[in-house]
Amino acid sequence: MFDYLPIVSSLILVFSFWPLINKVRRNRSVSGLSLLMMSFGVAQSSYFIAYNLFFDRLFMVLPFVVTGALSALILYYFVRYNSDEKQRRQLAIMLLCSVLPFGLLLLPNTDAASLLNGLTYVGLVMSSVRVMPQTYKTIKSGDVSNLSARYFSLQFIAGLTGLSAELHMAQVSVAHVLTFVMILLTNAAQLACIHYYRRPALA
Repeated sequence: MFDYLPIVSSLILVFSFWPLINKVRRNRSVSGLSLLMMSFGVAQSSYFIAYNLFFDRLFMVLPFVVTGALSALILYYFVRYNSDEKQRRQLAIMLLCSVLPFGLLLLPNTDAASLLNGLTYVGLVMSSVRVMPQTYKTIKSGDVSNLSARYFSLQFIAGLTGLSAELHMAQVSVAHVLTFVMILLTNAAQLACIHYYRRPALA
């Protein structure tokens, strides 16, 4: 039964991104969205995908493939609708830097298992902070026009499902467990911010 939890988590992630992507396409804008959050989503997903493939934890690959691909789609809309040449260049540099550590795998004396395990902790730091720029941006601007409460709610549920799946793996990854815990905490905080800025104005 628990083998299917990553699949359930992946489906929830798809449904979480759907209202967010619809808003971006309808408004033809990513205004109010943190591109750093989405960039970290792509980077951390690549680290966790590599780790899970290397250690044959194939079911746990799925949620990170979904998160990485849909975060990349948001970045595509950013390039299409909002960015200028300087911002596109900055985004390209950021994404390039995130994949540079994989170049160490080409060195003959690199311990691949240790490197990939280390990258999951880098991914842990990214997941710990990835929603925080969004929360800061929301608090600073009060702009929630492109934000979807359902996105963060379903991300929370997907994180809870992923945590349950990880705890029932034969080889539990501490970095994965901590990542899912941080997903729960940061998405709950962002959801609270959205509800605060959408509350009815007091007379």
